[in-house]
Amino acid sequence: MTATPLAGAEADALLAPLDRFSRLALAVSGGPDSLALLHLAAAWLRRHASGDVFVLTVDHGLRPQSRDEAEMVGRVARSLGLPHAILPWRHGAIHAGVQARARRARYDLMATYCTAHGIPALVTAHHLDDQAETFLMRLKRGSGLDGLAAIPEHGTWAGMTLLRPLLDVSKARLIATVEAAGLAYITDPSNADTRFERGRLREAAAELARLGLTAEAIARSARRLRRARSALEAAADRFLTEHCERSAAGFASVSFAALRAGPQEVALRALARLIATVGGTAEPVRLVKLEALYAALSADPGKGHTLGGCQIVPSQDRLFVFREVRKTGLHELDLHPGERMLWDNRFRLELGKTESEPVTVRALGEDGVQALTTCHGFLRVWPRLAARALPSCWRAGGLLCLPEFGQDARSSDAPLSRHEGALDCRATFLWG
Repeated sequence: MTATPLAGAEADALLAPLDRFSRLALAVSGGPDSLALLHLAAAWLRRHASGDVFVLTVDHGLRPQSRDEAEMVGRVARSLGLPHAILPWRHGAIHAGVQARARRARYDLMATYCTAHGIPALVTAHHLDDQAETFLMRLKRGSGLDGLAAIPEHGTWAGMTLLRPLLDVSKARLIATVEAAGLAYITDPSNADTRFERGRLREAAAELARLGLTAEAIARSARRLRRARSALEAAADRFLTEHCERSAAGFASVSFAALRAGPQEVALRALARLIATVGGTAEPVRLVKLEALYAALSADPGKGHTLGGCQIVPSQDRLFVFREVRKTGLHELDLHPGERMLWDNRFRLELGKTESEPVTVRALGEDGVQALTTCHGFLRVWPRLAARALPSCWRAGGLLCLPEFGQDARSSDAPLSRHEGALDCRATFLWG
């Protein structure tokens, strides 16, 4: 059967969730899926004249032609009247986990761009075939409900809303849409490379379909599991509202008794969400590791653990989740006057326009904590493990101050600056 292109009312219905945002970005690689999204979004914008749409392409540098491919997307975007930015991924030799590392880098780079430019939502072109492949990959690993529910239609990460409006559309229809629009697209050879798991699944797709395991059937199961996941997520929301305390300094604590007394599934979800947010990770912690953590906490309630870039520390009747700071430290970035940036995928920082010089933002670390121990009440405001992971402002190797955090994380009588003049720098933790 010939696939039909998407157009008109059907496309408008799929893209309706985009209308909630006055500014959004499209992730466009140059393949048929993302070019179809670009074409459909441009047409939707012309019909509705709603908001500003930016096009982002990551130049991954994994093939010699990657820059040319990114520039091709730029030409298409500009022909449709949309601004385009190329985000280069700087990396050395990658010997393992290429696709996973590239995926994380794409999200990191796009989140950084969106934060700097005040764009609250990112739209991707994940489709029905992606959904089916993700289901099978996770089934192979013995995933639970969350894994088998596969790719969600929307989510939040690093302060952004993630939207995937094409999840129920087959790849064949997206190719038909691009071809009907007269757009040439890129075919990434790694998509069919059987060294990678997705490539092997695509090679087996015809045989699976003969057994009745079509992409449509598999995606239908994932869609039904998403309904169950939504119900459990609502239960986790209620649990966290009732039993969790979050700080604007980027750490959280949860009632230990409530974690052990309630349904284990809800407890695991609550832990997973806190670890992902405090740890600033785009990828969820694997269920088997969460289950091991829960079992270890039950067996020895007084012992601390590390998982997902976090330190999980029991204290009295509560379980604290702090960002882990290893010897290599966290991100170190320069922030210029008037700029906004994403730091460690957890904080949005802004330096006032009236500041005369840039600052270097890095984790406060143990040396910074030591420098601030003379500030009255500093360690009463934040536990030491939380303080070490705070963003701090430095210049010429010397600590200037901490940014201004949310009111729930500051002490009104604690002077947190090492100089008399206050630096106009604000930090907001992205709890989502």
